[in-house]
Amino acid sequence: MVFGAEVTEGWDVRGVPHGGFLLALVSAAMEAAVPQPHPLSVSATYLAAPAFGDVELHVETVRIGKRQSTAAVRLVQDGVERVRAVGTYGVLPDTDPDYPSGAQPPPALPDPEHCLSPSVVAQAEGESIRLHEHLDLRLDPVTGWIDGRPRGVAELNGWLRLADGTAPDPAALLMFSDGMPPSMFEVTGRTIGHVPTLQLTTHLFALPTEGWVVGQCRTRIVNGALVDEDGDLWDSEGRLVATTRQLALLIPPRV
Repeated sequence: MVFGAEVTEGWDVRGVPHGGFLLALVSAAMEAAVPQPHPLSVSATYLAAPAFGDVELHVETVRIGKRQSTAAVRLVQDGVERVRAVGTYGVLPDTDPDYPSGAQPPPALPDPEHCLSPSVVAQAEGESIRLHEHLDLRLDPVTGWIDGRPRGVAELNGWLRLADGTAPDPAALLMFSDGMPPSMFEVTGRTIGHVPTLQLTTHLFALPTEGWVVGQCRTRIVNGALVDEDGDLWDSEGRLVATTRQLALLIPPRV
């Protein structure tokens, strides 16, 4: 089956559609093709950045099951495949998760109003990021790259929510999974250049409760132009509701 959709202006970083927005978009198409209501795992490979405007979402149902179903999708624009993804869908539990290897609490953060607002991030970036018209991101005040003093540890913590106040849902968690700046900023500062996502996988474990979501992202390994980034998302009750991993590319700034 083929769905029509639009890559909307405003959900972008410097004119490039946001990876989390695209992940939520392709997931919605796959969700429409299966009987289960919730994404459990969505994995996307970004082949080429789409432009703003109309796209086609070509969905294939891989397996329809009683508990879980799997689908695949190709995002095509102007005859060119831009994103390919696969997703597994089911029913997210309404129970609290267990942590067999030990408690997984969110990082301790000041209240959102005492964290760094999108306007402070925009000042550090030297421009407004249009994504922040839709994504309200409040970074931990200890974040060093904001004032040119990266802490030397590739980890970022912050609060996330939709700017219009809409309560988070699974689609929002998919978008939030790519909602933080690159954690390598805390090592290199903004001299790192551009860090486009090559592949992004997000696993969901529970429906989030209403309110802010806490996000943490961290880089463990860099080799040449390749960099990994792991992320965790906790809801307002402190439950770990999603985990994410991406492979990104380090592109030096233009001279």
